[in-house]
Amino acid sequence: MNKKKTILIGSIIIAIILFIDQLTKFMILDKNIVISDFLEFTFTKNTNPSFGIGSNNIIMTIMVNVVILGLIIKFIKENELEISLLIPLFMVFAGGISNLGDRLIRGYVVEFVKLFDFPIFNFADICIIIGVILIGYKIIKSIIFER
Repeated sequence: MNKKKTILIGSIIIAIILFIDQLTKFMILDKNIVISDFLEFTFTKNTNPSFGIGSNNIIMTIMVNVVILGLIIKFIKENELEISLLIPLFMVFAGGISNLGDRLIRGYVVEFVKLFDFPIFNFADICIIIGVILIGYKIIKSIIFER
């Protein structure tokens, strides 16, 4: 895929994910909405790196995020990639950018989806996880069918 088309697709995906993630975070500020015994939307300030797990060192978390996002950009720029790999890479990138923006602006990431006993998460986290799963699937599929 040519670079202009890659940039266009990436920009659209990133804009959509950033918009939805930031809108949902804004809508839940200081709210607690119980849907059922296993699902609720609860405003939470997360200063930890991932799903509330890990170090509270915001500088280290920001540095790791910037390095990972930089590696994604480098990988996209240096490789001719199929759309089936570009979309999940942009999903991971957009989710990472949105959460990084929260850390830089607020000092924490807004998390609000509480599902069962799983750590609280947000829309950006969902995009990151789905993107990583799709990338893993693509890699495993290519290994299996290249043999």
